[in-house]
Amino acid sequence: MRYASKTLNTLLAWAVACGAAVAAPAAAPVSPITTEAEQAFWWGDFAALERQNALLRQPGHIAADGGSDVEMFRVGLSRVIGNHLADREPYLRELEALTLQWATEHPQSALAHVLHADVLVSHAWSYRGDGYAKDVPPQAYEDFQTYLQRAAEYLVAHADVALTDSYAHDTLVRIGMGLGWSAAQQRATAEDGLKRNPEDIGLYFSVLSTMLPKWGGDARSLDKYIRQVTAQTKAVYGTGMYARLYSYAAENQYGHALFEDSGADWPTMKRSYEDMLARFPDSPGRRNRYAYMACLAKDTQTLRSQLEELGPRVDASKWGPNPQRSLEGCQRLAAKV
Repeated sequence: MRYASKTLNTLLAWAVACGAAVAAPAAAPVSPITTEAEQAFWWGDFAALERQNALLRQPGHIAADGGSDVEMFRVGLSRVIGNHLADREPYLRELEALTLQWATEHPQSALAHVLHADVLVSHAWSYRGDGYAKDVPPQAYEDFQTYLQRAAEYLVAHADVALTDSYAHDTLVRIGMGLGWSAAQQRATAEDGLKRNPEDIGLYFSVLSTMLPKWGGDARSLDKYIRQVTAQTKAVYGTGMYARLYSYAAENQYGHALFEDSGADWPTMKRSYEDMLARFPDSPGRRNRYAYMACLAKDTQTLRSQLEELGPRVDASKWGPNPQRSLEGCQRLAAKV
């Protein structure tokens, strides 16, 4: 435990230095679930993380806006794992050591094993970066592949425990995206995770990421997948997943050109948003996205009505690339007679 204490002290020192201190105020409202997970991770309280994860994996943990509580938990974890320090290498090595120690001390904990694999994945992406593959230095790309392979091999070696938690499947999908696994293999991985936890809807979004054109996908296959997921989730979400998945596709690929470059259909999306907001009315973030999508579709009547409904809850961050200017342009469109 002496090494763990040293590691945690180092991590906390880095956290404070880079402005990620546990008590630091957030720029935007953050889920209490996210904050609780982030704080527990920073302080090295694995028992608290284990309890929180076990609770949120139980049925019925759907947020007021229709989101997944377990996804908010993982956001808290990612705020620690993906902390953007200027020099990430020593930080990630400390995290690797800490999570491996947790996994060694708790061999029957799926969370401990997946956390270690997730840190390895984050380490991999620190070498690759977010740009095009052609811009990655050859040695860095080799390190990227090596760390992803290590993460995959670690999860396979501990599959009997790790794969009891759908977090492992989500991590495997992200590993597969970097290693070039087939679309069928990644979808099968996600489907197995959904059998473990049908409410882990983040898996649908992870698969969608692998189907975007920038990862070798195409608009037609993407549209087919979105329609299939919408049908599969209708009992809980109505037709809401159509809007949510296409909103995610816009955020991660298509931007303001969603309706020009993808298979998104505005009348279908409009019905989807209306259905979703009827089921989950406490969703200002989704209503902002609805208004933004109406603007992209040049549906001024819907845009105007949603802006009026939002009132002071308009959130520029939800309005696509260059969000403040995007919002201003949409407000001008709504003001036209």
